[in-house]
Amino acid sequence: MSPGEIDATVVRRHLLALDRALQTLGPHRTCSLPELRANQERLWIVERGLHLCAQNALDVATHVAASAGRDVPDYATALDRLAELRVLPPAFAERFRGIAGFRNVIVHGYLDIDPEIVHRVLTERLDDFEEFARHIERYLEQAGRQDGL
Repeated sequence: MSPGEIDATVVRRHLLALDRALQTLGPHRTCSLPELRANQERLWIVERGLHLCAQNALDVATHVAASAGRDVPDYATALDRLAELRVLPPAFAERFRGIAGFRNVIVHGYLDIDPEIVHRVLTERLDDFEEFARHIERYLEQAGRQDGL
């Protein structure tokens, strides 16, 4: 891989890890907020799974944007850059941008993580991760065709 070239293998490894985390979280999607609050082990599993989803998606965003020569000083900006590059539709990138802040809360705010926010992401936002992966796969396919792969 030369500088400025996307490493599709790295991106697909992250997408695979994202998919594994989504599969693990799937059975927990129907968990109610009171059930999640009452079960610390389940809450930990969900928090960790969502952390992995967010981190893998944001690592992909950063890699793709940087490989296109875009400055990515933070995760939210990486998503903005993907919209500029037409990797992500602008409306989706705007909606998904909140995942960067959520990731920061999960990683840095471990003493103050609000189970209600965790539950909302679990029950209302998992499909966004799947949509993100579809956009990235489409981009990789297009890039591969352009490179003659």
